[in-house]
Amino acid sequence: SLQTLESSQSLVGTKTRRRSMAGKLWKATTAVTLSFLPILEWLPRYSIRDNLVSDMVGGFTVGIMHVPQGIAYASLAGVRPVIGLYTSLLAPLFYMIFGTSRHISIGVFAVVSLMCGACNVRVTDAFFASSSFNYTEDEMSEAKLDYAVHVLSGLGFVIGLIQISMGLLRLDFLIGFLSDQVVNGFMVGASFHVLVAQLDKLLGVTLPRRGGIGKLFMTLYDVFQSVIDVEINLYTLALSISAIIFLFAIKTFVDPSVKRITPLPVPYDLFLLILGTILSTVFDFNGTLRMKIIGKIPTGLPSISPPDLTVVPHIIGDAAAISVVILVVSISMAKVFAKKHKYEINIRQEFFALGLVESLGSFFPVWPSSTALARTLVYEAAGTKTQLATVFSSSLLLAVLFFVGPYLELLPVCLLSCVIVVALKGMFMKLGDIPSLWRVSRIDAVIFVMTLSCTISLNVIEGLACGAAVSIIHILLASKRGGFTELEHPQENREKRPIKVLRYDGSLYFMNIEEFSCTLRDYAKLLNNE
Repeated sequence: SLQTLESSQSLVGTKTRRRSMAGKLWKATTAVTLSFLPILEWLPRYSIRDNLVSDMVGGFTVGIMHVPQGIAYASLAGVRPVIGLYTSLLAPLFYMIFGTSRHISIGVFAVVSLMCGACNVRVTDAFFASSSFNYTEDEMSEAKLDYAVHVLSGLGFVIGLIQISMGLLRLDFLIGFLSDQVVNGFMVGASFHVLVAQLDKLLGVTLPRRGGIGKLFMTLYDVFQSVIDVEINLYTLALSISAIIFLFAIKTFVDPSVKRITPLPVPYDLFLLILGTILSTVFDFNGTLRMKIIGKIPTGLPSISPPDLTVVPHIIGDAAAISVVILVVSISMAKVFAKKHKYEINIRQEFFALGLVESLGSFFPVWPSSTALARTLVYEAAGTKTQLATVFSSSLLLAVLFFVGPYLELLPVCLLSCVIVVALKGMFMKLGDIPSLWRVSRIDAVIFVMTLSCTISLNVIEGLACGAAVSIIHILLASKRGGFTELEHPQENREKRPIKVLRYDGSLYFMNIEEFSCTLRDYAKLLNNE
């Protein structure tokens, strides 16, 4: 019947609409999943023939760099050396799943490690100062190293939440307030703190832990006092000077010739550490010369445990500053190489990716990670094509953790500091850019120098805050200084008077609207009086 036919057609139409809605929902869900998990998009299309060899070479090359840097930068964060290896292993693996850049190298980074270490020292010292533990000096040192992992795991969790929240709230525009001059001035200033933090290890002395404003100068005072009191270990000092001269000379004079022969970077730092370990084992540096060694490195993988959230009230400010530094450094480097290799990165997804790297990492004994500038340059120069290179760098770190770690236990600590000091050369070279920056833009040069000075004289987080404040003030004043330009108009009005056209060069907002109105009224009065 007609009614039955209409009913059947209606049912078919309903089913068709449902299929269409289901199809749209599936496509939308797939698109969201692929945007949130970029690995599901690029891995199925991975070209073994075009990319595998390049990714293997790049991955193993950077993996070799991860080993000395992971062990060395642990002293900046105030934790045991093996924690640096865990950080170098896990952070890149998490980023490979969520990140969109093919070339940035996530892992330990000197400036971020220093900022984490400053937070760790402050919170750890306050915790033990308020507790009634009866420890010997050695037991207290071990207890602080154990508690440091709790502090840094909580710090990483909060940093991850901040970065994810910024992505959800679309606050990526805030990063624009930190100009290149602020970032560079801060990085160079923080490098001075990194350098000073290595002096006690280079000299073989034990210094009190310092924190707060003026930390750099207090540490220098302690160093000079130990030199005056002749507390330094001359054997450690001699080895440190020799190692720094060796690394500096070979990287400055020999490495350019080597690069003309092979594009692959030579791991001079790793060679130094291997040689130092052999000499320390043969001549018993720790026993006969009283040199400090890194000590026991446990084998295997770390256990999973939830982050310690009891420290959260004490680390909010540090977490906010560190999260911004990680975002600025990582995203700026990702943009550079994406433009060079003609692919796109998703800025908002990078906020989520970096936040997930930190928050997921907080369930392991690691400290917050970031993009390392020098390591990223090597990563790209080695020919890396995709994120799959992370698999090969992580496999090398796994081999170190399972098999090689115990052989590094006799490595002198001073050699790790030598690796850090020589690695700062590139940062200090930026000081030579100040004269050229002054010729191009005096205000940019002033911002660079002010950020640098505040970071050195105050502390790293305070220096970053001062630099950001100066940059924001400059942006507001520059946008407020919009000016009028008078343009000629070929026509006349009804009163046979020339038409005046004014162009306002600037943006209108609450800070300059009053000045804009007053200037416009004054100009109108001037025209009426003519």
